[in-house]
Amino acid sequence: MTKTFVLPLLAALPALLVSCRDDVDISRYQRLQFNSYQECAAYYRTQIQQGLQNPCARSSSVSGSGASFMYYGPYYYNQSGTQRYVGYDASGNPAPTGLSYDSKRGRYGSFKAGGTRRGGLTSSARSGGFGG
Repeated sequence: MTKTFVLPLLAALPALLVSCRDDVDISRYQRLQFNSYQECAAYYRTQIQQGLQNPCARSSSVSGSGASFMYYGPYYYNQSGTQRYVGYDASGNPAPTGLSYDSKRGRYGSFKAGGTRRGGLTSSARSGGFGG
C-alpha cells in the first residue's frame, strides 16, 4: 500500500512568497507632476541636499503624437508639522525608506515607510491530501 502526499500550496509557493513581501503604503501620500527631471530636482533641492534619494521618476505614456514623458516628484505626506518624502528605488517603485522633516524641531531624519502585507502562511494553515 503506497501513500501519496499532496501539497497543493507547494506549487504556488513562489507566487505566494512574492505576494507576502512588504510594499510601501502610499495611500496617504501625494506627488507632484513636472515636465522635466530638472524641474523636479530644482523643486526638491532642499530635500535632496538633506539626503532624499531618487526624488524624481519618469513615467511614459503614449498619445496620438507619439510617446511623451512626465516626471513625478517623491511621494509627500504632511501631518501636524512633520513632512515625509518617499523617493523611488532603481526600478521606479516607491522606496522603502524616506526622509522626514520636523518643522517644530527644524531637523531632518530618515524613516521606514509603512508597509502592507497581503496575507501569507500562518501556523494554522495546513494542507490536506493524504490518500491510499
